[in-house]
Amino acid sequence: MLFVATAPPLTPSADPSATPTPTPTPGPTGIPSVNVDETVKVVTKTTSDLVTIGWQAGVGAIIGIAIAFVAVAILSFMGKRRLLYREIVDFGRRPAYAVGTMAGAFLGTQIALTGLRQTKDDSTTMAIIERGVTIALIFAVTWLVVAFAKAIESTVVKGVQASENQGRANRVTTQSQIIRRVAEAIIIIAGLVSAIMTFPTVQFAMGSLLASAGLASVIAGMAARSMLGNVFAGLQLATTDAIRVDDIVVVDDEQGTIEEITLTYVVMRTWDERRLILPSTHFTENPFANWTRGGSQSTGTFTLDLDWRVPIAALRAELARLVAASTVWDGRQATLDVSDAVGDHVTVRVVLTGATPGAVGDLKSYVREELVTWLQREAPYALPRTRVEVEQVEVTQDLSAEQVARAAEEIVAKQKAAGADDTIETAADDSSGTTTEVEGETTAHGLGARRAVRLGRAMGRSLLHRARRGGLGPR
Repeated sequence: MLFVATAPPLTPSADPSATPTPTPTPGPTGIPSVNVDETVKVVTKTTSDLVTIGWQAGVGAIIGIAIAFVAVAILSFMGKRRLLYREIVDFGRRPAYAVGTMAGAFLGTQIALTGLRQTKDDSTTMAIIERGVTIALIFAVTWLVVAFAKAIESTVVKGVQASENQGRANRVTTQSQIIRRVAEAIIIIAGLVSAIMTFPTVQFAMGSLLASAGLASVIAGMAARSMLGNVFAGLQLATTDAIRVDDIVVVDDEQGTIEEITLTYVVMRTWDERRLILPSTHFTENPFANWTRGGSQSTGTFTLDLDWRVPIAALRAELARLVAASTVWDGRQATLDVSDAVGDHVTVRVVLTGATPGAVGDLKSYVREELVTWLQREAPYALPRTRVEVEQVEVTQDLSAEQVARAAEEIVAKQKAAGADDTIETAADDSSGTTTEVEGETTAHGLGARRAVRLGRAMGRSLLHRARRGGLGPR
């Protein structure tokens, strides 16, 4: 059960226009009761204030977005003649609408709050609405300023890329990217600090924080030493022009094209479409090769191992014909020379030039394939080969197989006679045991004679066959 309590009398210092706050009064049971009439009045007044602030802020937002639309239309018309205006429209269209909307809403809210403050004191609701609209406006302005930075960078890059100096274009592109990223970081940090500083308690805390900034900066620097090192390395790369966007570099035996340079890392695209993410300090602390540092022109070579009979003049003329018909040769150099002539072949070196390393690679593959095809078709004798020279053995007398066998029989007979003489001499000394030994030797000599005869006949036939084939003398 609710008990209605009368409002306390106004003191002289009280604001008669202020909305009375319902005061709970204790009931018979000790439970506080609420003045329903006063509560309804408070809710009604608060709702009325919110409606007033809402419709005035909405009207201001509509007016602001209309003004932003007109400004964008004017810039689009002017962008037909100026690149900067066109880039501002491309990057800043949505941020401009956001700023117009929030600026109109902020002005409408301020007008509404000014009228309400004339009749009542500030309430928590009014403070929350005012602070929320202010923070939203700060974020919208931050977004618009970042878009302006991007538009300026795009204008500078497109303007320099329209020139014929590709090296200067790459350098300006790299430096513009670094400067734009630094500016974005500063703008975003400033926007966040501005939004936080709208809170009164934070303003007091910021004073204490600035007082201890020396020690905090030392601690933060030690904790973020690696990140800060990459940041300063990125700035060094941008200012010293060591690498630029679209440069072709070789890093740790990996060849690729610089695709993006940030404050902390570098993106390199390899030939097989991989992306290598390298910290900025890698390029300031380690050596690397930059093939396009002084220009994009490149020179390539390859060699061919050919036979000693290769027609150098004709091969050189074919090279001239091939490069003249190629669209990737830049006309600077196309030479063919004998770089080595040792052993069983000669080494021919071909030197080619092109506008870019990629063009040189394509030209080398094309010329190599065409020269091999020409050699196979026009000069097959120039293809590499291995030679073996066999010395000729002259035979003064061509023996037949029968003659070789007869000579072998004569040798065996002489061996038999010599063996018989030895047997007779030893028989006088030892007559008791010589009979068995002489018979064994005679049998062995007989077997050896037959083997010698067969071997001689086989050797004779082999020599005769080789002689007839021309391996040992004239046929």
